[in-house]
Amino acid sequence: MAYDRLGEDRERDRGVSNHEQVIQPGTDEELMVHGYRYSCCKAAIFYLLTILTLGMFYLVSYWKPEWRVYFMRRECSLSEADSLILKDADGQLHVVKVEVDDVEPGFPSQYVISLHVHDASSNVHNGPSDATHLSQPIYKVVRFFLFQHIKYIWTPEKMSFTRLYGYDVNTPISSLLNDFRGFTVREQMHRQKLYGLNVISVEVKSYGYLLVTEILNPFYVFQIASITLWSFDNYYLYATCIFIVSCLSVIISLLETRKQSQSLHDMVEASNTNIASVLRATPQGPDKVEIGTRELVPGDVLVIPRAGCTMPCDAVLISGNAIVNESMLTGESVPVTKIPVTVSEENEIYSPEKHKRHTLFCGTSVIQTRYYGSAQVRAVVVQTGFSTAKGELVRSILYPRPLDFKFYKDAMKFIIFLFCIASIGMSYSVYIYILHEEGFLVTLIRTLDIVTIVVPPALPAAMTVGTYYAQSRLKKQGIFCISPPRINVAGKTKLVCFDKTGTLTEDGLEVWGVVEVKDNLMGTPVMNVSSIHYTSHLIAAMATCHSLTFLNGNLTGDPLDVKMFEATEWELEEPVEDDTQRFDNLIPTRVHPPQASLLPPCFEPSLPSPLSTTTSPPHPSTSPPHPSTTISEHSEQVGTHVAVHSLTDGDAGTVCCGTIDIQDDSLKQQVPYEIGILRQFPFSSSSQRMSVMVRKLGEQHMDLYVKGAPEIIQSLCKPESIPDGLGPILTHFTVQGFRVIALAYRTLHMKLSWHEAQKISRDQVEQDLTFVGLLILQNMLKPETSAVIHQLQQANIRTLMVTGDNILTAISVARDCGMVGTTHQVLVAKVTPPISDLPPSLVFEPADTSDIMIHSTTQDLTSVSITVDSNIPKYHLAVSGRAWALIYQYFPDLLPRIITRGTVFARMSPDQKAQLVEELQTINYIVAMCGDGANDCGALKTAHVGISLSEAEASVAAPFTSRTNNIKCVPQVVCEGRCALTTNFSVFKYMALYSIIQFVSVLILYSAYTNLSDPQFLYIDLFIVTVVAIFMGYTGPSLELVAEKPLGNLLGAVNMFSVLSQIFLVILFQVIAYFYLLQQPWFEPNKKPDDKEPDNVVSWETATIFYASSFQYLALCVAYSPGQPFRKPLITNVWLTVSLIILTVTTLVMLLCPWPWLMNLMNMKYASDSYLMFRIALLLFVATHFVISVSTEYFIASSRALKKCFQWVTCKRMPKNKYKIVLREMDEDPNWPPVGTPVYSYQRT
Repeated sequence: MAYDRLGEDRERDRGVSNHEQVIQPGTDEELMVHGYRYSCCKAAIFYLLTILTLGMFYLVSYWKPEWRVYFMRRECSLSEADSLILKDADGQLHVVKVEVDDVEPGFPSQYVISLHVHDASSNVHNGPSDATHLSQPIYKVVRFFLFQHIKYIWTPEKMSFTRLYGYDVNTPISSLLNDFRGFTVREQMHRQKLYGLNVISVEVKSYGYLLVTEILNPFYVFQIASITLWSFDNYYLYATCIFIVSCLSVIISLLETRKQSQSLHDMVEASNTNIASVLRATPQGPDKVEIGTRELVPGDVLVIPRAGCTMPCDAVLISGNAIVNESMLTGESVPVTKIPVTVSEENEIYSPEKHKRHTLFCGTSVIQTRYYGSAQVRAVVVQTGFSTAKGELVRSILYPRPLDFKFYKDAMKFIIFLFCIASIGMSYSVYIYILHEEGFLVTLIRTLDIVTIVVPPALPAAMTVGTYYAQSRLKKQGIFCISPPRINVAGKTKLVCFDKTGTLTEDGLEVWGVVEVKDNLMGTPVMNVSSIHYTSHLIAAMATCHSLTFLNGNLTGDPLDVKMFEATEWELEEPVEDDTQRFDNLIPTRVHPPQASLLPPCFEPSLPSPLSTTTSPPHPSTSPPHPSTTISEHSEQVGTHVAVHSLTDGDAGTVCCGTIDIQDDSLKQQVPYEIGILRQFPFSSSSQRMSVMVRKLGEQHMDLYVKGAPEIIQSLCKPESIPDGLGPILTHFTVQGFRVIALAYRTLHMKLSWHEAQKISRDQVEQDLTFVGLLILQNMLKPETSAVIHQLQQANIRTLMVTGDNILTAISVARDCGMVGTTHQVLVAKVTPPISDLPPSLVFEPADTSDIMIHSTTQDLTSVSITVDSNIPKYHLAVSGRAWALIYQYFPDLLPRIITRGTVFARMSPDQKAQLVEELQTINYIVAMCGDGANDCGALKTAHVGISLSEAEASVAAPFTSRTNNIKCVPQVVCEGRCALTTNFSVFKYMALYSIIQFVSVLILYSAYTNLSDPQFLYIDLFIVTVVAIFMGYTGPSLELVAEKPLGNLLGAVNMFSVLSQIFLVILFQVIAYFYLLQQPWFEPNKKPDDKEPDNVVSWETATIFYASSFQYLALCVAYSPGQPFRKPLITNVWLTVSLIILTVTTLVMLLCPWPWLMNLMNMKYASDSYLMFRIALLLFVATHFVISVSTEYFIASSRALKKCFQWVTCKRMPKNKYKIVLREMDEDPNWPPVGTPVYSYQRT
């Protein structure tokens, strides 16, 4: 059957090449797509080659799927392709199949392709005739491919594949509010066809599939080939033992893989089997129905149950509130309040990040809902399946980004180097056997045997032994690692970024006091906040500007909000369940001072709509008045009256039912002072503030209270309300490390109704504020912080702080913890954006300038600095988030200098934190990031070594997770990383030398018409090399971090000198031992066996080489088991020490006093009472080799002199790392840093 795609021939007629395409360019999800189509001729050639090579050609194409595409398919346009080769942002190649599905009328038309079915022999390129178009039926299909659980669909109009999004991209808020009222059943079916089932499923492969996959691994294929080869060469015992060991290895690997897969499957499967309530469009109107969560599609209107649920998808609240535990996603255990989107945001485009306070994310737990009496808490589904927040989290586990670490690249190059050596040995072997006139089969077997010797099958496994032990030790210390290769990277850490709050400092904040504005002057600090009169705007702001709620009788919310509210000693009251059923209004939260008293039941107060009677959890609800009646009282007037208002349209108080006089002082005193919180504008990292709209009981207007970063609040206040002396007081507290929050208020227009208040945008009300004071909070350093920072600095590991807090507070904390020395200078960058004809400018100013904060109302505060004293060259830069954005945009050429000297980065958003880490990586820093909150997740994933202090499920974002909530885990990870890296280098070099030793031994014995016996091979490979390689990695890390860093370049000059020098010594002493044997008068050379006779392996040549090589294996183990500065001494590794002693004694027994039964078992030539001097001489040879080998490794290869010598020989003058080059440039530049002198940027943006 052939297809004619209507509308696509036009592209071919114009000669447009559509073979390749870039999807999502410039992002982490970037894909380069190449199209291919099946070719019969190429496929026939492929299968012929597979038959001729006995399946090896097919096996290679299994390992390299893109090769199979090249061999079996031809290049074509994407519109015709049935297979695609994808190249991701990391340069990895993937092969996917293009799927084609039939669709029915009503399916979203932008993805539908109309096809005519016609005879397969017709010319597809020219298209069918007009008669065919009229007579043949039209089929409608969609084309797509799946890559890492994400769907990419063909768009005929664009002639390209695009990622299939839900309503989380390019969807206006107005559309979410107005366009979704529930799908019909048919519409839901079409969308399910498009988006698929709403499942996050991790497939648990069967044991049979896992077994076949494991066996077809190149490592095990090589093992199978080697075992087969050894069997042909009559090494049955050795082949059997290796076969058993390989089977055990396969079984263990299979069980571990299945266990991990099952664990991840169980973790994500819970959300796939629930029931959800959605609205379905019917002729009678929207109807609530229950469906399985698997059937949810983007656009469904989800009804959130009153008792809460676990969210099965990402959805945007459009009505009602929800209290959500997002610890799974963010790591923050504090419940957050989600509020619906409003018409004030209808002109905005929905973004999950920007509007996360309106978004219920998949996998999070809805604890409680707040809703209109008869209405429902509704949310529009915006994304399902693996495209949700939880789905992305699972995808990050299933498909981690490849680790670009030089060690692994060098290891592959070294294996290729060993293959080159093997080819030399193979050539020599062929020469020897031709010279000895051996048969073809023997020559072939012995030649191929060289490959199994030079490239040991256990080499890949041995490379990971150090990492495995390090991971186990970290787990015992409460540090969990989900990406073991990162342990090696941690060993090369050069810089650590720390979050501040909760990481360097304690989690909890304590209210130190407040400073209230009085008569436009800053008052004296008040430490007892509750002593301030309750009518103060400062107290009202502290009591209302939060998102606290009661959960199981406990006040929960942001820890800062909890401390702030508790300091006022006010009481918070929320509606109970019965209230939500009795009233048609969304009942607000009320707060009041503890002295407030309630009216008698007949005068129970109710705030203007939507305020109604509420109760706090500890007290039962009182009987409320009719919902249309409210009572207001002007507390500042004496002898006034209570006005009774009738509310019919939500407008503020229209008196229509008369008044009730309360001249009685006793009655008047019972009228409570209460404030109802009508609407919240939540805190966000971008706005750095939060605000609430409130109404006091009895007032005819609403008020707005705002809290946030001082510089932000000042910029929103009326200039005349900024009190004198604010700058010095603000600086006084921030430089001491206090966290300072500014508070302000605004009286809103009396005509603003409640419904209008729900629609108004925050930008319309958050202006012309009146400054009311400062809230001072104390955040103490954790006891471990300073010691750890000092330890890292002593190890020459740079430390810097990345925080969302005030810049002066961050600088103070940096000084307190030792990041910035007491005599060091702090330079701060201040950036001015372009204004009219003036270009953007960058200037450095001192951090201790007292008027920096007061000037921030007119200029962007971005960072701070101190005048550089030429006598003290050590200085640090501090940069704020706003300055970072401007520097990134206008001064990209100066960015390397700023990040190289930057120590404090304040007011940084989560994206900016990740951006900073990326920039540090571009100048060759190996970056570690340590943080504890949701704001750090992006940076934790971006860093080479991300260490999360959160125990929540969101910690999967980081390679490392610590149960200990302090930064002591950082040096522990670095120590283990250095130990693992050193161990892996040592084991790798040992395995390389093992292959070279055996290679030399076999070549020498080949020339003597013999070889090592089966038991001798087994003793060397299984009892010496395997045991030693396993226990070499058991040596623990040194407890002290030193300034020296371990080598990271396996093919570097120092490592190559180590390997080559040991190779020279191995060859030298084996040759010496062999020629010493030849000189003995009693020695009779081994003779060439007859054609049908096996090799005579019981000979003095075999025994001599066996003794020499066995001791060489043990000597190299000692030489390649370094201790300080990165590992503990060898003697502390009990298992390895005991093994070396046992193996040395066993080999000595065979050499000096051979036991007959043992020598017969080993197929060894021996003479118990003869040739003692020869055996002693052999012992002297191996002892001399031991001394020279260990001395060469410990005193020459590890010396600084050798490294300097290589640098001199190679004429290395410039450092290799970019950040070192930047540091040198700055040191040589007399005009840097330009303190007090602006630097202008004239580049176009």
